Order: sequence, then structure tokens, then C-alpha cells
Amino acid sequence: MTRRTAALVGATSALAATALLTGTLPGPAFADGRGGQRGGDRDPAFSFALVGDMPYGDVGRARYPAVIQDVNRSRAGFTVFVGDTKNGSEPCYADPHTPDPTAVTPDRAVADAAHPDVYNSALRLFASYQRPVVYLPGDNEWTDCDRPSTDGGLVSDSNDRLAYLRRLSYRDDQTLGRRTFTVRRQSAAYPENVRWSRGPVTFIGLNVPGSDNNYADGAKNGPAAQGQAEYAARNAANLRWLKEGFAAARDAGSKGVVVAMQADMWDPTATLTHYADTKRALFTESTAFAGQVLLVNGDSHSFEVDKPLTDYATTNAGGKPGPNVVENVTRATGFGEFQQHWVSVTIDPADPMVFSFQQHLVAANLPTYTPPAG
Repeated sequence: MTRRTAALVGATSALAATALLTGTLPGPAFADGRGGQRGGDRDPAFSFALVGDMPYGDVGRARYPAVIQDVNRSRAGFTVFVGDTKNGSEPCYADPHTPDPTAVTPDRAVADAAHPDVYNSALRLFASYQRPVVYLPGDNEWTDCDRPSTDGGLVSDSNDRLAYLRRLSYRDDQTLGRRTFTVRRQSAAYPENVRWSRGPVTFIGLNVPGSDNNYADGAKNGPAAQGQAEYAARNAANLRWLKEGFAAARDAGSKGVVVAMQADMWDPTATLTHYADTKRALFTESTAFAGQVLLVNGDSHSFEVDKPLTDYATTNAGGKPGPNVVENVTRATGFGEFQQHWVSVTIDPADPMVFSFQQHLVAANLPTYTPPAG
């Protein structure tokens, strides 16, 4: 939904230079996050793809297939898609709410192109990934669907769209993609919240979207009472799932934890009030965890790697005003919107930092650069 105009290039240059593993990924087996799978230094390194905020409008729909093809040609073992399968102003059409376009356009293919069910369209794209895809919802798929700009002439409703998304995309304990693996889902009420493990790492997926975590303001973000009730229940479920995930990681002897969500909880252009609980819980769990923690998110559309999580000190360890950085937590934000590329994350049990990163710029999606005038 929001965007940042530039990546933290200086902070990421060394990390981006890390070579992505090539060759078939034998990798340790997947587990569904119940614990018990212990990863050691002898486990082989492996990688996964970080993708999100695609496609965005007509330009994105033209470019996104090249991203999928590039991921398919890579040796990434699976993809984590961190939300937003359309842009924030496109209608939230969903069957059976989609108008019957055949009444005007008898050709079904033309009709579907004119008035697609955007959720089934996203599923068809996920099905073109050759390997598993774990999909976390973004705000554009549901939170923003109360906005007049997204109703497409219908009466949209964010809760209705979230319920539809859950029925459609989280039907069982398998991921999306042509090949799948088993995940543990939090509950029937929150099937999008998932957990799994591979090798020395436990993965936790949460439904934490942009637009201030769906804390509706009664204005552009929809009816206040409805949005705030939804937020309160889902926020409590998220906090429980995050705590349980870190407990599973400790029980499994994991060296790392990956927490995946859509929202950029530090975006300076956005309202961030209702991420405070999530940040506090992430602080509590990460500082009690002996290994490395990686937070991956989308929402801001520009690749960067940083360490934004801090403690609550008023004077830091250097004696200066302000907090301390929580140094075992790294955050990676993926590409998106008009930057149609992807990031691979390599997990190496022999590396004390566990995680490293590589940008993958899709040649077909690079723009033609405009030089300065004169």
C-alpha cells in the first residue's frame, strides 16, 4: 500500500554481494513447526525467495510473469510471498460479488479480463510457481476493500473479503504452488497464520497488514467499530502465534527464526500506531532467543536490509539519548509495485549470522533510465 522511494543501499551492499547457492537443493526436510526437528552445522545450506506486492495494475500484470519465471529457474527451495496481489485502488472483485460481465460481453475470456475475480487470478499465478509458495495476506486484498476506490461500483467490505480469501487460499495444511509442503495453521479462524521449519530455522507467518493493521478510522479505512473489533481479535491471535512459534523454535533447537508479514512497521510515511503490540512481542521473544531472527515484509516496495527493532531505553549503551538496537534481529523488505524483482535469502547453519541476501534484478523488468536534461 505504501512505498519508500529508496533502499538503504549502503546498509545492504555487503549483504547483497553474498553469493546465492546454486545446484539442486537437497536441503533438510520440511517440518510443520511442531518442534522436534533439530538442525546442526552439518545441515546443507539452502535458500528461499522473498516476493510480494505484485502484480500492481496493468504494468505489474505484464511484468510479474517474468519474476515467476526467474524464481522458477533459480534454486530457491520455496517462496514466501508477503502480501498485496493487486494494487490498492483496483476493485476488490470476488465471486460471487463480481458483476456478471457476460451480460455485456458474451466472450467469457474477454469478460473475465474486464472483471476478474482478483483472488482467483492470484491463485492462478501462484499455481505457476514450480515450487511451494507460502502466501501471507496484504492490505490491498482485504483491509483497503472498504474504500470507495476499490468497490468497483459494488459495496465492498473488508471482513467479507478476508473471509473469502481465507476460504479460497488456505483450504488445507498445504502451501500453494505446483509442489507443496505441509504447514501448521493456527486455527480455522486464522488459517493464514502458519508455521513450519526447515533445517535449523523455524518460520512463522502472521496476518499483519498495512493500513495501520486494519484499525479502521471510520473514514477511508471503513467503519470504525467493525475494523477495530476485527483488529482486536486478530491482534490477540497474532501475539499468541508469535509466542508459540518462538517456543517451538526453542524446543527444536533452532538457530534462527523467520517472521513473515506484509506490513512495514517502520514506514515513516504510514500510520504505525497499531503495530506497537507486535513490536513489543517481537522484542520480548527475540531478546529471549539465543539465535538470529529475520523479519521479512513487503508494503514499502523497495529492497532494503536493516535493523529497525530497538529496546525501550531512554539512554543507550553509549550513553546517548535513545534506545539500543536489538542486534540479533535483521529485517529484509522485498521489491514491489514498479520494481518487479525478487530477493533470495540463504540460510547457512555454519554461518553464525545464519541469514544472507541476494538481489535478483529481472532484466526484462528494468526501466529505460532518463538522463538529466541538457
